[in-house]
Amino acid sequence: MLRLIFFIILLMSQINSYATTPAADLTQLLSTIQTLQADFTQTINDKKGRQTEQSVGHMALQRPGKFRWSVTKPVAQLIVANDTRLWIYDPELEQVTIRYLNKEVENTPVLLLSNPAVAIEKNFTVQSMKNVASMRWYALIPKNRDSLLAFIKMGFANGQIREMDLQDHLGHNTVIEFYDVSMNRAISASLFNFKPPAHVDVIDETRNR
Repeated sequence: MLRLIFFIILLMSQINSYATTPAADLTQLLSTIQTLQADFTQTINDKKGRQTEQSVGHMALQRPGKFRWSVTKPVAQLIVANDTRLWIYDPELEQVTIRYLNKEVENTPVLLLSNPAVAIEKNFTVQSMKNVASMRWYALIPKNRDSLLAFIKMGFANGQIREMDLQDHLGHNTVIEFYDVSMNRAISASLFNFKPPAHVDVIDETRNR
């Protein structure tokens, strides 16, 4: 009888150790990211599924709160964030806009990857989705009703983020696919610093605030 009781206790402890929630699973996957670099393709579709825009580029991030999003085609654009501020540089317009970084993660999805302080379960209802093409998928539904997004889907392969699918309340869809992903390798701090070129117009929305 004692052996049977011991076996039941052991079995229950093993079941509890594996009974994690989708939110806990996703948090664990994201917690492994300290730095990340990748090429990306971003495709925007209207509510009828018609492609309206596609861009390609390179991204880099470092926890906490630093990221760089460089679009190379079809029109160059650079976005750099360094914890509190966001720089948006449009070379074609010769213009730089400086803003405070929006810390509302449901409206700034990249913070899911770059900010370890984000509480997934607090901000989202997380659901596991059916694996597709060897990718683990999670759906995140914002708990904040004022969120700009209706849902976020995140796909992982071999523990690495490979795709993000964002949909707003109007049915517009943005799909970001990541290629040549490199995780947890040293990244130069200079990537996350930005000094506007001398000849461009600077619109500083953080001034006098």
